[in-house]
Order: sequence, then structure tokens, then C-alpha cells
Amino acid sequence: MLAVLFTLCGLAFTALSHSNPGISAPPAVAAPPAPAEAPAGSAPTPASPEQTSARADSAQTPADPETADANPVVRAAGRRPAPPVIAAPSAILVDAASGQVLYERNPDAQRPMASTTKIMTALLFCENVKEDAVITASHYACITTGSSLHLHSGERVAAKDLLHAILMRSANDACVAAAEHISGSESAFVDRMNARAGELGCRHTHFANAHGLHSPDHYSSARDLATIARAAMQEPRIEEVVRTQYYTIERPSGSPDRSLRNHSHFLGKFPGADGVKTGWTVPAGHCYVGSATIHGWRLISVVLHSPNYVGETKELMKYGFDNFAPHLVAPAGQPAAPCPVEHGASATVPTVVKSNLQVVSLKWDHPQVDKRYSYLPLSAPVPSGAAAGAVEAWSDGVKLAEAPLITAAPVAAEEHAVLSIRGGGRWRSALFTTTFLAMGLVSLRYGTRVALTKSARRRRRRIAQSMRRAHRFR
Repeated sequence: MLAVLFTLCGLAFTALSHSNPGISAPPAVAAPPAPAEAPAGSAPTPASPEQTSARADSAQTPADPETADANPVVRAAGRRPAPPVIAAPSAILVDAASGQVLYERNPDAQRPMASTTKIMTALLFCENVKEDAVITASHYACITTGSSLHLHSGERVAAKDLLHAILMRSANDACVAAAEHISGSESAFVDRMNARAGELGCRHTHFANAHGLHSPDHYSSARDLATIARAAMQEPRIEEVVRTQYYTIERPSGSPDRSLRNHSHFLGKFPGADGVKTGWTVPAGHCYVGSATIHGWRLISVVLHSPNYVGETKELMKYGFDNFAPHLVAPAGQPAAPCPVEHGASATVPTVVKSNLQVVSLKWDHPQVDKRYSYLPLSAPVPSGAAAGAVEAWSDGVKLAEAPLITAAPVAAEEHAVLSIRGGGRWRSALFTTTFLAMGLVSLRYGTRVALTKSARRRRRRIAQSMRRAHRFR
């Protein structure tokens, strides 16, 4: 019996070591106070002594044609388009929907980015402040230097008007007022800016203020700015403001300064131009994050320290729209492969694609695109609409884009977890079953021995009693 018991225990550990852990993958994730913005048609303002002593930018170099081959779709194509002529030391062009890179030049170089900083400020503003809110300007906000709305201490401004001032006039005092309204202080707001950048996957960005005035610890990259702009342009309020060229705000303080004009010279200079933000300081040079939409397809561009930000943004946009086209791989709402669930009444949960999965290819080329799924480890109970992973578009061994998956139905927890044999629960079932068998055999063996012992005692007791009775009758 002991041999049988040891054999069963060995089987239990064998089942434990060879059990199937389930089909789940790692969570899907998922490719530097500036003076006022240079007014339209005017020369840049002279640098302050602090700006003059700031870190000098690297010398501009001519565009390298090979940088266009950073796009795997272009590398794989037989016929390649002529790359755009770009002198900016850092530049990028991406599909706004997927983030797929169509052109890049030193996209991860960390550089001062001036007032393009305000895209992140506006994003957090829209995520945390309702449109009907009213913001009160503090004395600290009002003394912020550089481009300004000329706020008065204690002045109350509607959130909608303040957002226009941030993105159109690039008002530094409006940025600080917004930061204090959201986080209590500009420094606390900057912490939120850096945290949000991390959430978006920006690895070469660090904010030191809410407006973009120069600081050695204030920098970003072309790729990160494109990522931030993609998120910002999903906010309807930002999308509306950045394409607006003229706007009039309400000033309860009685100030005559009410008219705003967008600093972007790109608007109206390219078909479909609709944003996003300019930036200029002596260390940063002219910076621009651009957006253009044609037939519903949006591209996002970035040029840093550009000698001609309007011309180079137009060059990037023309390169993108002339040579590429978007292709829908999976529309939002399309059913996807089910996701495994542990400890659930069902072993899997149905999923759907949350947003359009789109890839961009050359107009004359049709690469083979495969869909792959990656799943989050889910454990019941699971609600409907929960994040479940991602569906990815791959071509020639390169991931081009991805879209999130969400659950399409709820899954309750299983009622009898001990008897579960689904997915990762198989080893538990094998272990429990073997344990029960072992306990039964132990009980059988020792229980039988005890029963036989008691039976023998009773027989001896009866014999002794019989002999005593016989002795009395003699």
C-alpha cells in the first residue's frame, strides 16, 4: 500500500510540472522660457542673456535620403518614392491613427521644444477641466514672462477662452493659470505632465514647466511630440481650437485685449492643414507640430529647429499624401479571437476591436498584412468592456500597428473552483484528485487495521465471558 501511495504522489507532482499554464500573453501595450512665439511676419526677438548662454544646438545637416527607409513598407517595396528634402536636424511623419512612421530623421534626439510643450498642457487641461469651468489667475501666473494674455491677478476666465489662449496665442500666463487650477501649483502640474508622457510611451521627454520657456531640463524628441499630438488630436476641443485662425474671448476685467490670432503659418498654406502648434526660442529654433487631413486621413508631422517650418511641414505632408494610402485591417467593433479566462464559468471571453486597426502602405504596393493577437491575463469575474489585449498588424516580420481589444461580454467566476480543469487550473485539479485518492487509501489501510483490531478484542472478550460462566456451573 505504501508503494501505491508513493506512486500516486509522484503522479501528482508530474502533473504539476507538465500542466498547461493557459494561452495568455504579457499585457499588450503596444514603434528646451521661451520668449513670445514669433509673431506672424515678424523677425525673432533678441535673445536674453540667459538664452544666449544656453546650450547651443547642433549644426544643421542636409537631409539623408536613406532616412526614408526607416519605414518598413518603403524598405520592402521595389519602387521607392523620392524622400522629402528636410534640413531640420530632427523630423518625423506619422499616421495619426496608428502611429506608423512614414518618414523619420533623428526622431529620438532629445532637443528643446519651446512652446510645442503646450500640446501636453492642453491635453491635461481637456482631460481634467470641464468646458464650462472658470479659472482664476493668481499673481504668480500673471507675472510669467514671454508670450502672454496679460492676465490680471484675480481675473476669472472661462475654460474655453483659456484653452484658445494657450493654443492660439501661446500664452504662458494662461498655461500657469491652467496648471494651478488643475494641480494647485505649476510644479505639481509638471509632475502630472511627466507622468502622462510616460503613460503615452514617451521615452525622450522631460518637462520642467507648463509653457516651454527654456530650461536645461526641459526637452523632448520628434517621435515623442508626434505621440503627444496624436493623443491631443483625439480631444474634440483641441482639434477645434488648433484649426481656428481667429477668435475673440470675453474679458470680465475690461481689458481691450480680446482678439486672438493663431501663430501657425501652416494653416491655409496646405490642403487640409488643421494644426497643431508652433514653438520658438533661441536654443530650440523654430519648432512645429503639424496636422493635415485629406479625405478623412490625418497625418502628423514634427520638425525641430527648422530653418523653414512651413516649407518643411508642407514637404513632409506632400510626401505622405502623394505616396501612401491607409488600409483598414480591422474596423472598430469587429469580433476578434476569444481571450482565455482563469477561474471563470467560461474558459474564454469574446472580444472585439476597440478602435480601427489601420496600416499605411505605398499607393502602388499591396503588402501582405497578418493579424496577431496578444492577451492580458484575465481572471474571473470579468466585466464587459474590460481591456483584453491587442490585435497587431504585421508585415514581413515587422509590426506596423496595433489596436486594443476589449471584452464583449461578462464572465462570472466559476462555482466549484476546486474541481476546475480549465486552462491554468488543470494542475490544481490533478493535485486535488491525487490528494483525495491518497487520503482514501490511507484511510482504507489504517481504518481496516483499526477495525480488525477492535473485532479481535471483542472475540477475546466473549470467549473470556463464556469461560467464566462455565466455571460457575461446575
